[in-house]
Amino acid sequence: MQLSKGARTMGRVGALVASATSMLVFAGPASAAGDTAVSYEHGHELFSVQLTGDEVRDGGDRDGDAVARLDLDPENERVCYVVTWRGLDGDVTDFHIHSGSRHNDGPVFVDLFNDRHFDGEHNTAADCVHSDESKIRAIVEDPSDYYLMLHTTAHHAGALRGQLD
Repeated sequence: MQLSKGARTMGRVGALVASATSMLVFAGPASAAGDTAVSYEHGHELFSVQLTGDEVRDGGDRDGDAVARLDLDPENERVCYVVTWRGLDGDVTDFHIHSGSRHNDGPVFVDLFNDRHFDGEHNTAADCVHSDESKIRAIVEDPSDYYLMLHTTAHHAGALRGQLD
């Protein structure tokens, strides 16, 4: 069967997304504390963050793990993310940037998604959200004062956490 040029292109795009997702999932944690790689690209600040249940102060899902990539773009007031997780109890429901230094809990600072239901066993979510330039610049200027938190139906207060520093 011969595929149209558009179908071939869509197939290539799908393969690229699947490959990138696989790299995120199977890269594995660098440490329980989560090493953060930061790079600068066209005025954006990029973070790669390992999320673990060990970082959640009052529990968390110790069997799951996740890798997230953030692209902070203050000029366009946009935060883009890709998060891939595996081994979580329940459905993944929320993903946020919270303000708070390591070992301290803080309020939600940027909503990445709320009230969603993704399979906790293995999945990926990606999107871009609007956020005020001042909030994005605050994160860029002092990333160690912020962390990512992934919430599930089994762990409403937080399943996985990763500090941006």
